[in-house]
Amino acid sequence: MSRLKKTYNDYIVYFKEGRLNDAEIAKELGVSRVNVGKMRRKWESLKDESNYVTSTSKLTINEDTFNNMLARSLETETHANRLKNQVEIEKNNIALTFLSSFNRYCQLELQDDVKQADKLHNEILKYKQDIADSNDSFNLNLKISELKELEKKIETKKMDLCYKVLLKLKSVIDITKYKE
Repeated sequence: MSRLKKTYNDYIVYFKEGRLNDAEIAKELGVSRVNVGKMRRKWESLKDESNYVTSTSKLTINEDTFNNMLARSLETETHANRLKNQVEIEKNNIALTFLSSFNRYCQLELQDDVKQADKLHNEILKYKQDIADSNDSFNLNLKISELKELEKKIETKKMDLCYKVLLKLKSVIDITKYKE
């Protein structure tokens, strides 16, 4: 920082912001802590007076002060964006974990029906081999229609599970939209 003489307005910007202590302001402005303390006392005594114009007055600040404020603002914005991105990454990780768990849950939920469908499929194959010798296709057609019904039941269960989960997710998404 250059050791240029700072105006009262250069100090006011930092005092109004209120995030930095006197030592940090002194470091940013390149002045002594004593000067910052004097200016703070002056500002605190003037800010409560009725004839002191607060936010409507035009401030003229040094270019260094402006650059410091701008740099800190950009730093803060960058940090906020970084945090926001980390939150999004975590949300995506949770979503992937959820999808993986949901797939395992579906497999477990449908396991008995899938085994029954496999058993029916094997029976149909056996009947096809047996029927090759005879003309009895009634039992084969019965097993095929039973298999189709079971497959429909499996798909219906799967859709029902997905639908219930989607409704829950929609309610969670709606809640998070209100928080943002």
